[in-house]
Amino acid sequence: MRPERLSLFAALLVLSSACPGKIIEPPPPVVVMETPDAGSLSRSARGNLRFKGPERLTTDFSAALGLRPEQVCTELGQYQCATLVHNVALGGVDPYGPGLYEPSGVTAVTTSLVVDRIAWSACTKRVDLDLVSPANAVVFRGLTMTGAKLTNAEGPEVTTAIGELTHRALQRDPYANEIARYQKLAKDIEATGNDEPGRAWMQAVCFAVLSSAESVFY
Repeated sequence: MRPERLSLFAALLVLSSACPGKIIEPPPPVVVMETPDAGSLSRSARGNLRFKGPERLTTDFSAALGLRPEQVCTELGQYQCATLVHNVALGGVDPYGPGLYEPSGVTAVTTSLVVDRIAWSACTKRVDLDLVSPANAVVFRGLTMTGAKLTNAEGPEVTTAIGELTHRALQRDPYANEIARYQKLAKDIEATGNDEPGRAWMQAVCFAVLSSAESVFY
């Protein structure tokens, strides 16, 4: 081996030994926005609200939760929910089955149920991954648990998790009323006697954000 290559190889060994694991950056500080007054909001000049559809919905949920598209939702563990099983219900086409070559242009009776199914599946997957490997958690990082429940539903780590989810899914900071509502949700879930209130809260707050009109329309 040439001397310069030997030196480069040695340097790479030193760097790799100095960085034994993946460095997880701490989440950025949460900026809580004041809840907007309904009277101060102006009406959109276009008002052209569109449903995202199967491909965009899958892509956005995937990006928001740090999942691969195929992890977002499957039926029977192998058939893609949005782009295959429920494609038509989400406004897609199916030329090889019923011969539907053009989208209907309107949502179906089952569309909302399918969106809920996909959002819940994606959120459950993200929560499971974050709980199994807290050091590599994507959304629910730094949450302290007492047994199976959140140590402090109003703690800064809970606010940070809500802010992280809102940033990733809605591309904005959370409003003060959203923070308060989701903190209260944690207490409400604990009051039901759920065996795993901490996990249930993570799933519920994730589902609430992903299935919101702001998330599924553009």
